Amino acid sequence: MERREFLKTAGAGTVAAAASLTVGAPAVIAATKKIRWKATSFWNPKVKIMFDTIQDFCKIVEEMSDGQLEIKLYGGGELVPPNGAFDAVSQGTMQMGTGSPYFWAGKSTAFNWFGSIPFGMNAQTINAWFYEGNGMTLMTELYDQFNLVPRVIGNSGVQMGGWYNKKINSLEDFKGLKMRIGSIAGKVMQQVGVTTVFLPPSEIFPSLERGVVDAAEFVGPVHDILLGLYKVAPYYYTPGWHEPGPVLDIFFNKQAYNGLPVHLQRILDVAAANINIRALAAFDARSGVALNKLVKEHKVKVEVYPEDVMAKLKEISRAVIEEEAQKDPFARKVHEDYMAFQQELSMWGKMSEKVYWNTMA
Repeated sequence: MERREFLKTAGAGTVAAAASLTVGAPAVIAATKKIRWKATSFWNPKVKIMFDTIQDFCKIVEEMSDGQLEIKLYGGGELVPPNGAFDAVSQGTMQMGTGSPYFWAGKSTAFNWFGSIPFGMNAQTINAWFYEGNGMTLMTELYDQFNLVPRVIGNSGVQMGGWYNKKINSLEDFKGLKMRIGSIAGKVMQQVGVTTVFLPPSEIFPSLERGVVDAAEFVGPVHDILLGLYKVAPYYYTPGWHEPGPVLDIFFNKQAYNGLPVHLQRILDVAAANINIRALAAFDARSGVALNKLVKEHKVKVEVYPEDVMAKLKEISRAVIEEEAQKDPFARKVHEDYMAFQQELSMWGKMSEKVYWNTMA
């Protein structure tokens, strides 16, 4: 009797255990189900660093997730126009997009502060704002209005001031120029008599060559040498006051991101932070090599904007930025936080990096 009772109890337990495993199995399978995303970029494969690092991001995510999350990346213009990346992801046509925050300023001027503003923060300081200040919280709040989850995925560092067909000795020399420059900096240049146009990278060289524009800025030495701009404009100016720390962004459709298991969300977050560091490293390393080549092999003379020109551009920039901030209550909120953080860190920058580089010089 005891033996029969034992077998009955054991049998019931075995069935229960088996049932438990059977019920649990679909959950395990669901958790490891392969997820395939489509991603689009403002950039195309010819734009080095920007596109290359996004490719690396997709590869890292797939490897870290052990193949569970696969992201197929398309360059700007392949599935949607470059400027269409934002809307495609916002509407859920694609799950991921990349570009730079100020590309989306037509949606809200607040995006400018997350990209770069004239005489704003450099890469090191703006990263501090994102990771240690309120930058990422505010960025998330803004992108959330458009059904997106944003992350920072790179920075070019301080850019160059651009290529000109004549020397800039005073503010008067800007008058009448046609220049390829955009964002808030374009509005600043308009204040000093420049006619501004925005051209894709592929059109900068022929436009300078044919005199369609008299000056142009893009990023810095690594891209300028690839575009061959030194062949069509003799004066190369520094510094890039207009974009001292331009951010590259990556954004996910909110439903797609929130629908992922938490471990996959964290993989996306960590991979983005990793690429943010590597992108800036790539810009610094390759721009250094490219600048040496421009100066030593192609005999390019780097010109520095006169101090009085920089002072006036800074004064005008402050006024234009303040005016821009008044257009939108949220932009005003971001602007005030941004400026307060920049001011808070200014003493540290002046007493550390600036003194060090002056000593090295």
